[in-house]
Amino acid sequence: MVSGQVMGWRVGRQECGSGWMGRRCWRKVQQMVKAVGRKDVKIDCQKGKKAQNVTAQQDSQNLYSIHLTNQWPWEKIALYQEAINAAMQKYAKRFPDDVCLDTIAKEIAGGQAQLWLILKNETQFSAFVITKIEMTHTGKKRVVILDLAGKGGLKLVKLIDQIEKWARTIHADEMLTMGRFGWSKMLRQRGHAINLIHYRKVLTL
Repeated sequence: MVSGQVMGWRVGRQECGSGWMGRRCWRKVQQMVKAVGRKDVKIDCQKGKKAQNVTAQQDSQNLYSIHLTNQWPWEKIALYQEAINAAMQKYAKRFPDDVCLDTIAKEIAGGQAQLWLILKNETQFSAFVITKIEMTHTGKKRVVILDLAGKGGLKLVKLIDQIEKWARTIHADEMLTMGRFGWSKMLRQRGHAINLIHYRKVLTL
């Protein structure tokens, strides 16, 4: 899934340490969440593992779970730092015109976007999801799934249901998913409908 927003924010390797996410950058996330104090950028993680481990989806051999990380301490996110950085770099390399890691880091640190991790069997990094909360000009609150990348394929689509549950807790009116056509069948099964199609034509050869 590809974000259509590309901006040259000065946040990333220079300010955030190794890769796009380092200790200082994650501290910024924690500080912003505490400072803003909004329910729409956090989930209750005071109830232990059940609150942090939002849900699980089991296939024939593995159990996949999705986790909202914006209240995780650095020591916990650091366990996955290398895997997150590798997945982000691979994703940005695949879509260089559409994905800007500086923008992602800026928006997460500023509380405008949320980082979710999909773990396999509770401990192994599988994929990441980036969501963002928007307000339409008509006043609707919308949760947008901007990016989903990593390993796991279509079996991970079912975990979007749990992002929907979170969206309901913050009183969002709708969800919008930016994704590839191959996801359409499974998204339709979960109540999502095609809103528009993005066409592209290369003018320079």
